[in-house]
Amino acid sequence: MIKAIPAAQLMPGDILLYRSKGLISDAIRFIDRSEVSHAGLFLGRYGEQGRTVGEAIRDGVIRRVLPKSIEHAEWVESRRLKEAPSRIDPVLERAAYYLKCGERYAFEQILLLAVLCITRNLAGSSVLGRLIRETLDAAAAFLLQLFNTGREPMICSEFVFRCYREALPGAVNLLARSPGSLRFGEREVPIGKNGGIHRGSALALLLVNHGRELSEGSVDFAGPLRAARPLDVSAVAEAIEAYFHDLQKQAPRAARIDLASPELLPSFERFASSLYRTRRRQEKNEMPRGAVLDGLVDVAADFVTPGDLHRSKSLAFCGKLKTKE
Repeated sequence: MIKAIPAAQLMPGDILLYRSKGLISDAIRFIDRSEVSHAGLFLGRYGEQGRTVGEAIRDGVIRRVLPKSIEHAEWVESRRLKEAPSRIDPVLERAAYYLKCGERYAFEQILLLAVLCITRNLAGSSVLGRLIRETLDAAAAFLLQLFNTGREPMICSEFVFRCYREALPGAVNLLARSPGSLRFGEREVPIGKNGGIHRGSALALLLVNHGRELSEGSVDFAGPLRAARPLDVSAVAEAIEAYFHDLQKQAPRAARIDLASPELLPSFERFASSLYRTRRRQEKNEMPRGAVLDGLVDVAADFVTPGDLHRSKSLAFCGKLKTKE
């Protein structure tokens, strides 16, 4: 029987994991093999607002009242450290830091889905290439919007994990590594067993097949970013529906992704370019390809999803909250 808890039992520092509604949320959970698609940090009571949650959403890293935060989720569960720290205040202080400068960040689910598409093993499908292409292009358009408004990307679970990692290093253990690594130029890139880059993913295959030559040449930022369309996730939603429909007709199999495809590689480069430019506030229109893809590898290697938090052996399940009283 699922343990239900009232909001009054939540403690500051609890990690809230959400099963959100919608096709993109469904795709996130399916690809990440997880029950959850969003994460937040319970902050406790805040003046007259009552119980509040810190979250990375479209409006930035913000504080929202608990009922508003959970109102559109199918369910929300709480998890906390199995080994309670002597003080949780350092975690809340890091959250306060990000909240103070929260307007500089923004998050859309499409960004989480894009990084999942290139770092996780995917079930094979005749429309898989379309799903990856549409997702990467939509995410590139979102990142371009952030660049034009002077903001940076912050994935919801990244915000939660940063608060713990920077305040209590090692308290939340996520990134179990498999033996071995991939090579990108002269660099060795570790393979993740839980978080990070998975062996057999699109990014891993790219590094295996083209790791050395990808560090050569330069990337024209102006061209790929001009080609990115205005943010519109309708094409992504159609691709997700087609993907799910195709998988229902056949037994899922390991994906064979043709990274040399003339259709997929431009989308890959658009996404990598827009991510690099947005994170580094790069004003130049041309950069070495190695630096651009190295930035993507950095993000992917440290990538943390809500599902990774859900699977962490450092966290204990406290119970599920009612989304409606």
